[in-house]
Amino acid sequence: MTELLTTYDEFIARVESLGFMALSHLLSGLPSLGGETEKSLWHTGLETDPWKWKDRAAEEKRLAYGCIVGKHKGFVTRRMYPIFYAAFHPTISMPERWANGTVNQITWKLWQLFEEEGILTISQVRKNMGVSRKKGGSAVDRAIQQLQNEYTITIDGSERKVSAKGEFYGWPINRYRRVVDWTPVGWLDSTKDWPADKARETILDAGVATSEDVNRQDLAKKLGL
Repeated sequence: MTELLTTYDEFIARVESLGFMALSHLLSGLPSLGGETEKSLWHTGLETDPWKWKDRAAEEKRLAYGCIVGKHKGFVTRRMYPIFYAAFHPTISMPERWANGTVNQITWKLWQLFEEEGILTISQVRKNMGVSRKKGGSAVDRAIQQLQNEYTITIDGSERKVSAKGEFYGWPINRYRRVVDWTPVGWLDSTKDWPADKARETILDAGVATSEDVNRQDLAKKLGL
């Protein structure tokens, strides 16, 4: 049995050894942060809180984090990042996809918004898109997930909302940035060396090798590969 993670540095080292890790349970035997930490540590607000580690890893650019493991939330290392990018990033541009009708209007508008602004919190996205969490928010959330899965935007960390009086309130919310702006120097250099089909097989190889008896076909289906 894998020893449970208790510190941020242990978490980073564990993901580095795997190449990628899910945030929560995806498949029996597949490593996840939720499965390798004590439940009592979560949402305590302490430095030992895994919920804080995910945002810190993205902010410090130690790991990429977001809906980047086959539409599921998870972490990808620098070593595996160009491989995931090659596997999931569309080969044609967003304007071309919009022109040929293969992307919906909400996703197109969201992409344009990030092209203009570069970095936005979820509340800023909803405000700019003219939706609220309860009215129209679901469609925008799906578009945000899609752009993450396609390695167009990524979670940059989190921040708390600020009131009209300049006071912080509520729980921290996700902050998103364009991948081309977030990725550290060198992270995408080898992307051109990875044809999409080879990248997909490499991801599956890594997942099967670092898991406990995970079926390759089940993993491919779960990750959309």
